[in-house]
Amino acid sequence: MTNSANSDKKATMFALTATFFWSTVASAFKIGLESLSPTLFLCLVIIIAWVTLSVALYFSSSNLKNISAKQYKMSIFGGFLNPFLYYLILFTAYERLPAQIAQSLNYTWPIVLVLFSALFLGQKLKPMSLPGMGLSFFGVVIISYGGMNSELQTDFLGMGLAIGSSLIWAGYWIINKKSTLSPLPQIWINFSTGTLLIILYTLFTEPISGLSLTGILAATYSGLFEMAITFILWLKALQLASKSEKISHYIFLSPFLSLIFIYLILKEPILATTIWGLLFIVAGIVIVEYSNASKK
Repeated sequence: MTNSANSDKKATMFALTATFFWSTVASAFKIGLESLSPTLFLCLVIIIAWVTLSVALYFSSSNLKNISAKQYKMSIFGGFLNPFLYYLILFTAYERLPAQIAQSLNYTWPIVLVLFSALFLGQKLKPMSLPGMGLSFFGVVIISYGGMNSELQTDFLGMGLAIGSSLIWAGYWIINKKSTLSPLPQIWINFSTGTLLIILYTLFTEPISGLSLTGILAATYSGLFEMAITFILWLKALQLASKSEKISHYIFLSPFLSLIFIYLILKEPILATTIWGLLFIVAGIVIVEYSNASKK
């Protein structure tokens, strides 16, 4: 086996492990939010993720030297968007919606990212991009219609927040594309900013009380496997892969695997409209991704 093939094999292992963990976190979010408010849950999650990333940065070859003031400003603003604002909106959506609907609607962010890339980075849309986007947004309509006409607790505000969170995430990645920092130092600054903001926000908006063991464990799991460790695994996969395209498609498995965990762990009945809507969303994303592949 050649070195390249061996590296790709290791990259696949890391990518699949990251995909597995990302598939479980929707269930962890919902469990944590049953006993903690979105603000308090997020506060615990971000602190745990920041501590883990700090340890990773300390033992890595990356450092915070020679970072310009402009790079710091971009990373600080990025930290306001993610993890602070993005997860505050997303967790509020999860509190108001069934997990299957919140995670499916949030998955529209790749489509929003393509639109933002055209608006803010000057990237031209390929002819097949528009039909792909239309397919994805049709999937959103199916999921929304199915949720509102089911016995599951669903509301328009929650669905608006879930879709709105994808706008925040796409905006965050636009900033990342303009940054010249290495990924680990950049995300450490993002999370340092997010940690400070969420602590201040929590102190000013609600008392830190009523912590439950279940909520703490769910926050710990989410901090480790939604944000910190899983990010490091995915970054390692990107570093090992001979081409990023060899592992990027694994992320499409995540929302479907997530439905399985939601059904098994949360005992949430999976709606047929959720499955069909998610299929349309992912199909649209795949069309957009491949139609724009020549630009990447």
